[in-house]
Amino acid sequence: MMATRPVPLTILSMDSPCRDFFRPSIADQQKVGFFRQDKATQTEDSEIVELKDMTKVLQILLQESKALKRELAVARQVIVAEYEKKLQEKAIDLYTRINDRVDQLENAHQERVGVVRRSYRTQLTDAIVRISNEWKKHANAKMSTELKRNANRSEKETEEQKQIQQQLSQQENVIQMLKMQLEQQAQEVRSEASTPSAVYEAEHLREELGQLQNKIDSLEEALDLKDETMDELKNDVDRLNRELEKEKVRVKQLQAEMEEQQLSAAQEMSSLRRLADKQRMQMEKNAQEKMKKAREEMLNLAKEHAAEQQRQEQEKAKLLKEQKKAAMALQAKERAQQVTAMKSEEELFKLQRTERNLRMEINRLKKELARTTKMWEKKFAILQKSLYAIKDESYLRQTLQKQAAALHHVSVSYAADRPVGMVPASQSSTLPAKKSPLQPLPGIVRSMSRNQDVISPYTISPPPGRGVEVFSVAESQIMDANEYFDMDAEGILPLPSPPPPAMRWEESRPSTSQQMLAVTPTA
Repeated sequence: MMATRPVPLTILSMDSPCRDFFRPSIADQQKVGFFRQDKATQTEDSEIVELKDMTKVLQILLQESKALKRELAVARQVIVAEYEKKLQEKAIDLYTRINDRVDQLENAHQERVGVVRRSYRTQLTDAIVRISNEWKKHANAKMSTELKRNANRSEKETEEQKQIQQQLSQQENVIQMLKMQLEQQAQEVRSEASTPSAVYEAEHLREELGQLQNKIDSLEEALDLKDETMDELKNDVDRLNRELEKEKVRVKQLQAEMEEQQLSAAQEMSSLRRLADKQRMQMEKNAQEKMKKAREEMLNLAKEHAAEQQRQEQEKAKLLKEQKKAAMALQAKERAQQVTAMKSEEELFKLQRTERNLRMEINRLKKELARTTKMWEKKFAILQKSLYAIKDESYLRQTLQKQAAALHHVSVSYAADRPVGMVPASQSSTLPAKKSPLQPLPGIVRSMSRNQDVISPYTISPPPGRGVEVFSVAESQIMDANEYFDMDAEGILPLPSPPPPAMRWEESRPSTSQQMLAVTPTA
């Protein structure tokens, strides 16, 4: 198949002998029968839209759809970047709020720990003071009881010593008196003769003196024991005084330790507060640095996306300019060819009309770019349905050609509600002439022109040859039954279903309801 160059509509609209060479029939590959190939014929040149121009429009639409896809991809990337930016901002905000909440919780925990420590320290100091006071009271009470007891003992012992001393003094007086009496008696004995009664009295006095001496010894021993007990009590008092002094020193040491602990606790609290402030400042600084880095990264990403989008827009604008330049050059070339080819005002008017229609069609297709996918599916489905009409037309054409060959030398006249008879020659001359088999039927022209008005912007079929495999795949697409309401909404009427064979045969034949008269030529 020879490659064909794009031909304008006006050139193809003219009756040209080489029209089939430039535009092959759609149904070339549609085979009917067993032994030969039936080629469909067209009744009018304007019934089917120019395939090459529509393929150009399709290519432009595909390019625009690709550009739209690129724009959608860029918009998606921008939306994803904005979403990531917002997500990162939300994460940073959440991170800062969590850190602030953690700082608040740590501060509250430290305050509670400090309150607990202070309460326990106060309880400890109160307990120490209470214990020291109780110990002091106990020691003072014990000391007072011991002192009272010792005082009572000392008083008793002093009284006993006084009594003993009095008894001793009395005994000494008695001893002295007895000694004086003994001396007197001894003098009297010396003076007088010794008598047994005197000896007996002397021995009795000696015995009493021994007893008194023993008693004095026992009293002296008791005094020694009392002195020893007094010494022991004094030692106990001294020991208790020393212990009391030691307790006082210990209490003072405990108070000093408590003061030192309070000072150390205050220092620890101040150091912990300073450390917490430092940590908070460090965390705030780190958070600010992270936020700054994140903002810089987001700004860099936004700048990169903006630069990429601007670059893509520039490329797109450049590509559009190039396409416009190429289209303008192609249009200029085509216009030059058309101007050289056209020689009449009618052809120029047709060219302007087709150009205006094409521009309107391009604008309409640009406006309907959002629904290109479904629209093309509908178009291909309509094209598949339109093949049946073209096939029926070709079949009718061939059938009519065969009938015309059979009825070439027969004249037929139609008379409605008249008696059967021979028609005169004058009336036979007024009968309409036989129609050429090559001219289209009036009914078919009207129906096809109406169908062409309906499906002309929507019936698209690529020409056979190379480079049209892209369009051959979409012809097998089938519309869903739920999508027909869009066609009615857009003002598109679907093609009628093909008539049954019996109806097609009846429509192709002349009506038999009328009376037919066979007229033979007169001699």
